[in-house]
Amino acid sequence: MFDPKIIVVVFFVLTTLYGVIMRNRVFFNLGYFLYGLAVFAAELNEYFDVQSFSHLLFAILFLLQAILSIPNKLPYNGSKLAKSAAVKIYSCLSIINLVGILVPYTSPAPEITYYLHAAMMLFPMVAVVLILTNKIPLNPSS
Repeated sequence: MFDPKIIVVVFFVLTTLYGVIMRNRVFFNLGYFLYGLAVFAAELNEYFDVQSFSHLLFAILFLLQAILSIPNKLPYNGSKLAKSAAVKIYSCLSIINLVGILVPYTSPAPEITYYLHAAMMLFPMVAVVLILTNKIPLNPSS
């Protein structure tokens, strides 16, 4: 049976994709933030239902994703520090979603969520390539 919550989660993935295409960090981070909160809530709910520690671990992992991707409108000035932080943060987002693929059948979520995690694993790597090749539009520093 189709779960209507999947439509909401797909919207979060599409928000991130929009951020990648438009090279807009706010939309990119917003998608990850909302996706992280959605998985956090689902896994925490599952933990309360079945008392399996793995669900609590996944909830915490995706809460970390939400924290790492809190959207902000701070200008990206292209400094070495900003590039370094972005590469580290986006690599973490990719690894977090890799866990969602590599640890199958821990959640009663539909199979489509594995594909969503796969997309959310790949998007940050695109961002890393764009950052490292200076293809992200820079805002002048204030």
